[in-house]
Amino acid sequence: MDGEVIIKDRTASPAATGFYGLGFAATFAGLLNMGMFSDALVVIAMAIFLGGFSELIAGWQLWKKGDTFGGTAFTIFGLWWLGFSYINLAPAGLWGAPLEAASATSMGFFTLIWGIIATLLTIVTLKIGVKGIILVFILLDLTFFSLAAVFFGVLPLVVAGAITLLVGLAALYLATALVMDEVGKIKIWY
Repeated sequence: MDGEVIIKDRTASPAATGFYGLGFAATFAGLLNMGMFSDALVVIAMAIFLGGFSELIAGWQLWKKGDTFGGTAFTIFGLWWLGFSYINLAPAGLWGAPLEAASATSMGFFTLIWGIIATLLTIVTLKIGVKGIILVFILLDLTFFSLAAVFFGVLPLVVAGAITLLVGLAALYLATALVMDEVGKIKIWY
């Protein structure tokens, strides 16, 4: 030991909180895009406070724990939700003078590039080997690509909404499974 002090990290993993953030934001976005309700403000609220802040905080906490993948994934996707919210709110003038709405083409490329990054991170999940995380990331890839296809005019919004709903539900399930496993030592599939 030679004077070396080892400190054991006894803080909880924030991964469940991050997956809940993704789950709630994506679930409500999927329901909106499927036409189940028309109140976009609900989606924007979920996107900012759960998708954005929750994932951002979880990412920073995972970074402090030395988890490069979790820290990066939650941080960048939390910032995606905040950026997405800004793109949707800026034309209304909520942060100063109203800005012109983003074009469908620019939104198509926006979601396409995010889909490519998500797919590259999905490859990393295969190394992690947790089936629930792999499933969430595959559905996340499909969400970004289907949204890009909607913006490019080659896919109906309801299809992208259904895929977005699936990623949301999968993330909510995974978050709950992580909590149940940690707190109750209840093993459910993930």
